[in-house]
Amino acid sequence: MMFTLFLGFLIGGLTNVNLKALKHQFAKGGLKQGKKEVKTSEPQVCANHDPQQSLDLSNKNEVMTDCSKLTDDLLKLIAGRLHLIEDYVRFGGVCRSWHWVFLQKDHSSYSKLPWLMFREKENINILGFYSPFSNKVYKIHLPEIYGRRCWGSRHGWLVTIGNDVDMSLFNPLSGLQISLPPIHESPNLNKVIHSPAEFRDGFVHKAILSSSPSSLDCVVMAIYSDYQKLAFIKPGNPAWTPLECHSAPFEDIMYFNGKVFGVNLYGEVLIFNATGCHIKTIAPLQLWDELDYHGYYLVELGGEIYMVIQCVYYIVITDIPLLKTWGFLVCKLDISTEKWEEEKGLGNWSLFLGKNDLFSISVLDYPECRKNCIYFTDDHCGLYNTPVNYDTGIYNFEDHKIERYPMGYDSHSVFPPLWIRPSLWNGKPINGKRQRNCIKSVKRKRRRKESLKNIVKLACC
Repeated sequence: MMFTLFLGFLIGGLTNVNLKALKHQFAKGGLKQGKKEVKTSEPQVCANHDPQQSLDLSNKNEVMTDCSKLTDDLLKLIAGRLHLIEDYVRFGGVCRSWHWVFLQKDHSSYSKLPWLMFREKENINILGFYSPFSNKVYKIHLPEIYGRRCWGSRHGWLVTIGNDVDMSLFNPLSGLQISLPPIHESPNLNKVIHSPAEFRDGFVHKAILSSSPSSLDCVVMAIYSDYQKLAFIKPGNPAWTPLECHSAPFEDIMYFNGKVFGVNLYGEVLIFNATGCHIKTIAPLQLWDELDYHGYYLVELGGEIYMVIQCVYYIVITDIPLLKTWGFLVCKLDISTEKWEEEKGLGNWSLFLGKNDLFSISVLDYPECRKNCIYFTDDHCGLYNTPVNYDTGIYNFEDHKIERYPMGYDSHSVFPPLWIRPSLWNGKPINGKRQRNCIKSVKRKRRRKESLKNIVKLACC
């Protein structure tokens, strides 16, 4: 039965395949579902399935036996067709050979489509992860990031900082945690005077990853201090490397082709090499000066560098400052002329913007996403929007309308929702060292059990 579902999904013979079936376990020739037992003596297919495309199921026992004997190449091809991390977890639960491919795939097993992480209540250990593509919310117990500020990433990891000024990387599914050196001890700073809560909430403005920590090329970049400076570090290194420049405060950063790109308050883009030396500055487009309130973001889209300008309006409700998005502008950088060209939209792309590294997804490859749209979350927390509903939604370039997310979260939380593409990282070496050298070992056995519970929840939803 498992073989039939997955092979049908692979060749397109079955439509609307329900991958929830993978949460069931084979037991004495049947699939257990609640209190009922569904016998597998008859194949279950979709109502609109074409009989002419059916597999030969005359010997059903042989089919069920052979599902564990598929070649690794074919299993990897099947796994490559799964876009949601929930389906990938279910894939790994079919049998041992499928689970082996589940563990080996890219050494990271991250989802192609992101979740929105949020806190339903301020002072609890349970976080919600909302999938806009399956319209489900997964609640996961994560005491490791209780009271910590977080930034999401496309690589499945969070960058976190707490009242104890401790900074680390954390994978919410696997439970792995990687310590980072204290950024406030950077050599280009004077003595930092902040209360623990002020340090957590305002000292680091943004932190992103260039790649998964399983990669030797992984770089963590941060905008930090009251002057919004730049620094970077490779996990496992003893100290942060500051990027020295005399520029306006930075608003966003990205890592592209081995270089660091930072955009400042005036829309200038500064480029740095891998050692932190300033290479060049690209002037902003003049029309940006006409916008009263806006935010700048950098993103790689189809191998090109784009600037996204978030247009917001400023209002005051009961003496509380509030920023709300009314639109976006998109410009592409011509790297040869170092000029910006304004674009009408995103075409067949979706962008995910917020307290995370801005990333793009092709709608042609992943039709679950909406083309020509920006999925955005509030990125003004700490300055505005504190005790009121956050500025979140989906902006469509076609009609210039904004659709709000149909999920709830604590509007009084100082930690806004953020995007993360979930990952099941398996603990490969980091920066040439074994993970035991930089991954915390406190209560590791308990975390393994918690991580297993989290993964099982995904398979059973």
